[in-house]
Amino acid sequence: MNFDSRQEKTNFSPDGRLLQIEYAIEAVHLGSTIIGIKNSSCAILILEKKKESKLIEDYGFQKLVRFQNKMGCGIAGLTSEARFLIEKMRNYLESNIFSTNKLPSLENCSKKIRELIATAFRQTKEESSTSRPPGVAFLLCGLDNKGVHLFQIDPSGDSIPKEIAALGGGFKESIFVAREAFRKRMSTDDTKELGLKIIRIIMERKINEKNLELGFIDSKKKKIFY
Repeated sequence: MNFDSRQEKTNFSPDGRLLQIEYAIEAVHLGSTIIGIKNSSCAILILEKKKESKLIEDYGFQKLVRFQNKMGCGIAGLTSEARFLIEKMRNYLESNIFSTNKLPSLENCSKKIRELIATAFRQTKEESSTSRPPGVAFLLCGLDNKGVHLFQIDPSGDSIPKEIAALGGGFKESIFVAREAFRKRMSTDDTKELGLKIIRIIMERKINEKNLELGFIDSKKKKIFY
């Protein structure tokens, strides 16, 4: 039987499931926990930092990434695949600034990440292609002329605006705890304190700058801080 290595690999299983997407989502669930909270005044991202070995120098890829002064994202999943998508996203933003002298809206940026995920591993017909989705998901937060935003972009291609979002190993527990205490009109300090409380519960140990990353955007200061 002839086999074409370029044929579509993301096919439905007999019971109607897209297994490649399920595998990609599972890769995200195995990653570090990242929490996003957004209200009327700010949005924050808090990430549990993991270090596999004491022998590894801390030169790794940052999972909280600042694109511009008013935009950043957090990543859960396979960082090697995230690097590729982040570089593509930086090129998109630079091109947009060059041609229009302004940043695209957060909604358009989330759609661009969704598009990059959908086409990340599609290659030319001359090359061997695996059209599987990348095993990485994003929480994108920032400020545009419509206010503060938080979007969750999954390997399935979903791009969903959120007030509370979580990725990684502790995502279920994080959402549960956040829903109990979340209020739309919380101050920036109260929002950060809620995020720290959640990550402290998930990690079950003392938090410090070595095991935690935090970024936030404040609608008054109009700048993202890490």
